[in-house]
Amino acid sequence: METEEIEFFLEFVTLANVANVDDLADNRYHHFVYEDHFNLHLVGMVRAQSSFQKLKDVCRHYEMREGIDIDSVMGEHERRTVSSRQYFIGKGLSTDEAQAAAFALSFYTGTRSEACNRGASLVARQANGQALESTTRDELNEAAIILYYLVKALSFIPYYWGYVTRACQLTDDELKLYSPGCLITWIQFSSSKKGRRAADNSTFEYRNTHFKIYSLTGRPIKEFSNYPEEDEVLFLPHSTFFVFKHELSYHGTQHTIYMRQIEMGLCQWSILWVDDNIYNPSWENKRHMEAAAARELNLNVHFIPKSSTDGALSFLRSPFGQRLKNRDTFRIVTDMNRENDYPERRTECVRDSSDRNSRKFNDLKKSAEN
Repeated sequence: METEEIEFFLEFVTLANVANVDDLADNRYHHFVYEDHFNLHLVGMVRAQSSFQKLKDVCRHYEMREGIDIDSVMGEHERRTVSSRQYFIGKGLSTDEAQAAAFALSFYTGTRSEACNRGASLVARQANGQALESTTRDELNEAAIILYYLVKALSFIPYYWGYVTRACQLTDDELKLYSPGCLITWIQFSSSKKGRRAADNSTFEYRNTHFKIYSLTGRPIKEFSNYPEEDEVLFLPHSTFFVFKHELSYHGTQHTIYMRQIEMGLCQWSILWVDDNIYNPSWENKRHMEAAAARELNLNVHFIPKSSTDGALSFLRSPFGQRLKNRDTFRIVTDMNRENDYPERRTECVRDSSDRNSRKFNDLKKSAEN
């Protein structure tokens, strides 16, 4: 799953195969989220009303339920906030924003993550133009501030590149969606555990589906979590995955689905970044990608990482690359010295290397223009 070559299959993917164009348009409009407007819409909803105190008031409302000592629960969130806020202050947030970011993560990792996921789904639907009932709009307006600070907090946490596992209970109809070669977008926040094994918890262990995923933009939140032993990696809404294996075991009752997280540029701003060291964990430009995600929450900049010219050209030939290449919000950033493209010629002269790199750049430019 960690090999980038699996993404060459995108070149042969069809965006949709629906006979009735009206049905396709309706599905895209109301259910399938192709364009990622999540952050932009979220910021617009809460920009003028966000504060740490407002966040606490809303979270308190969600935590209030029968048999719960609300003061004890809120006190637990406050203690977690005190232990986590310094991280976000160190990232340049004000004390109020740092406390709100830490509190939102505590709320999510406590007992109320379903409130965040419900809110994320509503934001995604409204951002794509779906009309909501008045009671649902009220729910969305309440949840928006939690989502805002949760997204803000996650934007300051580095990407995790590596294996994660997620356990779910899926219906037969849902399982049919996960066929090899399919692309899946999860529009809600999605929790997973770092590593190749599911969490050692009876709640997860006996679910009928285990996802084995190679993460590219999941955020490790162990040090901010109320349950650090779960070693959680959290995917933001609109994370997309390529399914390349679906196995059955235990007489067909247990499903293991292998997926690689990928980026296809299904958003307003996309950058195809080509560098032979792009998947090196110590690569300095990884921090630039993460910084771009944190700079402005109302601008979703998605990076499409490729480590070779062949990988970049394959993406540009795919339906997703064809969709992007004529847009004025699409850019290509390419390293001019990618030794992995021609390893047998690494010892040749600098001038020849420069000529080859110029040809690689021209290949990318020509493909984008065509």
